[in-house]
Amino acid sequence: KTTHTAAAFLAKVNDPAYIQELAAKFPTLINPEEMLAENVKYPLEGYLYPATYPYFEENPPLTLIIEQMIEETNKYVVQYQDAIAANKWINTPHKFLTFSSLLEKEATGTTDRATIASVFFNRLAEPMPLQTDPTVLYALGEHKDRVLYKDLEVQDPYNTYQNAGLPPGPIATAGATSFEATLSPSKTSYLYFLADKDGKNHFAETYAEHQQ
Repeated sequence: KTTHTAAAFLAKVNDPAYIQELAAKFPTLINPEEMLAENVKYPLEGYLYPATYPYFEENPPLTLIIEQMIEETNKYVVQYQDAIAANKWINTPHKFLTFSSLLEKEATGTTDRATIASVFFNRLAEPMPLQTDPTVLYALGEHKDRVLYKDLEVQDPYNTYQNAGLPPGPIATAGATSFEATLSPSKTSYLYFLADKDGKNHFAETYAEHQQ
């Protein structure tokens, strides 16, 4: 337990000057130009790796906590940087983390992530809007069990029903499984998928199949 407040944490991770400092420490990962772009809601969204971190001092500095999480993400990005650069859809760490975050929020099981990744890449290549519901919820700033048709009309840069391509930045923090699926998607012709009430995903190549 620390004495750091949520407000202090948010102030630090949203501070443009701090993002510039981080760019000097993590040059492969941190690109202030992308992260501080006009439409990005939170510059470090998706950059703080989800894990358990041990601390052996009472009340460690806030920057230490933040930078340990960034360091863990950085390890993956450094490891994958050639593969990231070679993929035209996700050729920067920011785009890679953004794409991975979509998988993290959409996938109900580990095995589906690579197939969902293939759907998203196929849609980007068409080109078709990604139309992924978690981006709508991120745009709305709330969690809901069901996304309604009226929700899909929210005018926000993160809404992938209204905007082509990837959202401006990550919508969540992804883990290693989503990173790997992003870099090694299944080879499919699927353009659609739907999760049923049991959480099982059903994939389709055509809209007619998807409707069925």
